Amino acid sequence: TDEAFRTCRGSHMVKFTTPSGQQKNPKEACDCPKVFIAPPHYIQGPNVMASLGRYSSKLLSSKKVGVLIPEFLKGLFGATIEKSLKEADIEAKWEIFPGIPSVKEIERIVAAWKDEGLDAVLAVGGGSCNDCGKGVAFKLKIHCVVVSTQCATDAPCSALSIIYTPEGAYEGGWTYPQSPVLVVVDTDVILNAPSRSLVSGFGDALSTYYEARTCWENPKALSMCEARPTATAYAIGEKSAQMLYENAEKAMRALSKPEDPAAKKAKTDEAESDREALEMVVEANTLLSGIGFESGGLAASHAVAQALSWVPSVHHKHLHGEMVSMGLITMLCMEDTAGLKGRKEELQKVGEFLVKVGLPVTWTQIHFDPEDKSSVDTFLDVAMKQWFAHNEPFTVTKDIIMEAFKSANDFGQSLVAKHGDAPYQKIHGGK
Repeated sequence: TDEAFRTCRGSHMVKFTTPSGQQKNPKEACDCPKVFIAPPHYIQGPNVMASLGRYSSKLLSSKKVGVLIPEFLKGLFGATIEKSLKEADIEAKWEIFPGIPSVKEIERIVAAWKDEGLDAVLAVGGGSCNDCGKGVAFKLKIHCVVVSTQCATDAPCSALSIIYTPEGAYEGGWTYPQSPVLVVVDTDVILNAPSRSLVSGFGDALSTYYEARTCWENPKALSMCEARPTATAYAIGEKSAQMLYENAEKAMRALSKPEDPAAKKAKTDEAESDREALEMVVEANTLLSGIGFESGGLAASHAVAQALSWVPSVHHKHLHGEMVSMGLITMLCMEDTAGLKGRKEELQKVGEFLVKVGLPVTWTQIHFDPEDKSSVDTFLDVAMKQWFAHNEPFTVTKDIIMEAFKSANDFGQSLVAKHGDAPYQKIHGGK
């Protein structure tokens, strides 16, 4: 079974080898195994970064670690991390992460640490730093600990890295045989991070359920493990969406901190409720969505998002989850046109949620220019090349993608006309 899993994960276009040795194309194989992967340890809560040394010592028996961290975050949290590691008798070697998880950067850090006798890499930061740390740990054949300082994506829990060129252009993805051994999310840090990153994570995490559902219902679809999704991953994706619907607006209130002490005191009960809501959406954005997308599968929503990232006007102004927001309503429009049950009603629910939290729902909001032929051609070419676009239960073509994208824009415009765009403007400052 392990050999079958490795063969299946290697490339979605290779032939799949069953445990009995039979080879089949995984896009046609109904007997492809179900695979579920997840981090063995996930710790979330206020001030947990101060206990990082204890977690590393007790859970990993670490004695010497490499800490990879952006310079500005070292200025904010370096002393806390260093104190925690020293209290646990753990020696640390520090490297500054400059911002891009490229092969060149991974190789630089590996060269710096290869003779240090490290037993773990602690990657402290956002998704790019986390992805770089995973690559370094894999090359050094040691544990990876992810310390996530924002909730903009569901990357921390995954067993993959998105790799870029040194100039910042998307180069591809690296997949690993296991997830990070420990993921730590300090919600005090999230509380003080820009609200835009948390809201972006809503877009990524909400889509997890709808894409997992598409993969679950299509017997030929494959998860990101390049195996069949498990019922567990599907249920986790569904729970992720439920937690967002129930808690997102209250969680956003938790990020609004009144300065007047009297106002703070008067809102104590409400503040406690809002803080609990924040804990719920952080878990949805990070743990549930991270497990749900990888073991549940992606579909047209993320194909559209990946394609938007190749359009310069979008790439330079938007976060991943904001692109997924447009991808999700595009996918639901596509599936509704194809006659999939219940999509029209879900489209309305999803769209109203996205508008309420301030995520993009129109071409104008995502800065996509339909008159720019080069951008349109790039968008369609890249979308078609995303293999998971073809997890849909119908043949996906450029025409189908473009028609659905147009329908999504029309639908988004109707939502903005009805509800306004104040939440979007508040996040984006009128840009």
